[in-house]
Amino acid sequence: MSPAAMARQLEEVQECREAAQAQVSSLSQVRSADSESSKALEYLEDQWTTAAQDAAAVIQNKEAQLQLVTDYCDQIQAAKTLLENQAAELEAVRSPDQSSSKEAERLCSLQRNMEENRTLLGELLLTHSKLIPLLSRSERTTAQTELKNLQDKWRTLERTVENSVHRA
Repeated sequence: MSPAAMARQLEEVQECREAAQAQVSSLSQVRSADSESSKALEYLEDQWTTAAQDAAAVIQNKEAQLQLVTDYCDQIQAAKTLLENQAAELEAVRSPDQSSSKEAERLCSLQRNMEENRTLLGELLLTHSKLIPLLSRSERTTAQTELKNLQDKWRTLERTVENSVHRA
């Protein structure tokens, strides 16, 4: 589930399409110059045209898959970063050198912020559900484990913030 590896695959398919298109062009030129072998060359040209069209369809599919994997990786990273920042904010709020009213205010703000950012998890779940059918069994297991761990950490942090708000 590496965007870089998928990009390389995409480049390889594009090269195949270009090679097939070059064959079509060559065969077309040869066919126009050699009327005796016209039927056989026309057949070969049709085969290479089909190969080029098939490659174009694969390219379109690979581009969509690459975009999905890129979106997923970006969303996972954004969620992890947000979670780390929210956890750091919670630790900062808990510092003993601020008043309890200031602490309560910052905790409520942190809680609102987490609720507002929950949409990020929703988007991630949507992308995940689109991506899962495209993955191998091991990639699927890894992605599901990663998402579950992220959701668990998010829920734990939400509960911690909520409990801290009630204690403040």
